[in-house]
Amino acid sequence: MDYIVLALIVCFCFILIYTRAPLTLLLTGCFRYNISIENEEQGNIRFSRNFLCFFIMAVFSFFIAYHEHLLSPLPLPLRGLPGPLVFLSLTGVFCVFFLFKVILLRIIGWTIDSPAFINFLGRTGQDFCILSGLIFIPFLILFSWIGGPSGYGAPIAAAVIASAGYLIYALRCIRLFLSAGFSLFFWILYLCTLELVPLGVLIHYVAGI
Repeated sequence: MDYIVLALIVCFCFILIYTRAPLTLLLTGCFRYNISIENEEQGNIRFSRNFLCFFIMAVFSFFIAYHEHLLSPLPLPLRGLPGPLVFLSLTGVFCVFFLFKVILLRIIGWTIDSPAFINFLGRTGQDFCILSGLIFIPFLILFSWIGGPSGYGAPIAAAVIASAGYLIYALRCIRLFLSAGFSLFFWILYLCTLELVPLGVLIHYVAGI
């Protein structure tokens, strides 16, 4: 566990040193639509965005793997595995899901002949994921220090932050769909098929709901 925490701290320091400027642009773009449009024209942001997404997925995997009330009981493929392997398995699942969604969005973009719009939509989701994860990190540290690995504060904070971030992201999606000339029906279809259903499956296995 200690070396995983150390690795995450090293990655966070790397982010602060080498990706500070792209991170500022990505986070600002979450609140200002025109900046998010301008960010699409900067190719150097893409590597930073992917690295930040991987870091956030690793943080959430660590939080889920070592919290006593999450993943309880463990899914059958993870039973009997030590904590580090559960962490690596969760990180791998998140990465596979991320790649699957990217590929699926590209296929949809080619199908409807709007690859630029669909890619922009996917990258917008990444930005809000990064924003929610970075806001959650201070709460994770605080509640872990106060209540230890079994406290309820961190899961509640994660649920509130994720819900707020997802709501803002959904509202941004409405603007993206309308700006591209699509109706709200396609927005609802997109959220149900590519957002809400996978999220429900994730909550089912993580929280046992």
